Amino acid sequence: MTNPEAVENCEDPEDLPDWLGKSILSNELPWEAAQTYKVQEFLEKYTLHDSSWVTIHHEVAYDNHAILVLEWDAVWLPDEIAQSTSMVSEWPLLFIKIEGIKQISILGYKDIGGITRGIALAEVEEIDNKKVFVIHDHFGGSVEIVFDGSSNFLALDRDKKALKI
Repeated sequence: MTNPEAVENCEDPEDLPDWLGKSILSNELPWEAAQTYKVQEFLEKYTLHDSSWVTIHHEVAYDNHAILVLEWDAVWLPDEIAQSTSMVSEWPLLFIKIEGIKQISILGYKDIGGITRGIALAEVEEIDNKKVFVIHDHFGGSVEIVFDGSSNFLALDRDKKALKI
């Protein structure tokens, strides 16, 4: 589960909006504005390349879902979602809610000196009626999420306004 202090004490807290941690932990994100995509459909339409990890929140107390939170690299997005900029503090936030979590595994993560872990590649495949979503970063780390539920995608600007994806 997400440690609220980790969200508040990230390397560049000024890059993250004040509402972020509370919204995740209190389930106050505007999920009614989310789009339901199969992960493969989303990845065929958009890329996570060069986006930055913020956190993964795995809800186990009342539900079995995970929320992946990324600073979504605006350089690779269509202008109608976000204007291309190299300023991370202006990038939209992407929330991916994955239901029916069976397993979350990490591999190759180690201290890299406070550098943000940018995403190199994201891929998904289906094995034995379960989906395996793997996100590889630029530093040899990867997150593997095995699930059998739905996936919802929510993009918000820094003012918590939903973006159409």
